[in-house]
Amino acid sequence: MKNLTIVLILLASFSTISAQKSKFGQQNIQTKSEKTPNKEILPHFIQFGIMSRNHLEFKKKYNVEVMYENCVITKYMSEKAKENNKLVAKILTEKYGDSWKQDLGFIPHGL
Repeated sequence: MKNLTIVLILLASFSTISAQKSKFGQQNIQTKSEKTPNKEILPHFIQFGIMSRNHLEFKKKYNVEVMYENCVITKYMSEKAKENNKLVAKILTEKYGDSWKQDLGFIPHGL
C-alpha cells in the first residue's frame, strides 16, 4: 500500500512538471512567431560550424546575411543549404559579378 501511494505521488508530480514544460514551450514558440513578422528576412548564405568571422560589412554592402547552423548536419539540411546558397550566389553574380566572392572570404556550402 505504501509503495502504491509513493508511485501515485511520483506520477502526479511528473505530470505536473511535464505540463509546466509544455506550457513554457508553447509560450516560447508564440513569442518567437510574434517577433518574426516585424523583422525583415534578408537573403542569406547557410554555413555549418562555428562562426569564424563577422560578416557585417558583407551584409551592409550586398544586403545578404551569413547564417551559421550546427556542426552536425543531416543530408536534408545539406541539400537545402546547397539549393539556397546556389540561388543566392546566382543572384549576387548577376548583380555584382564575381567581386562578392572576394568580399565574402570563403566558399559557401555547396558551391
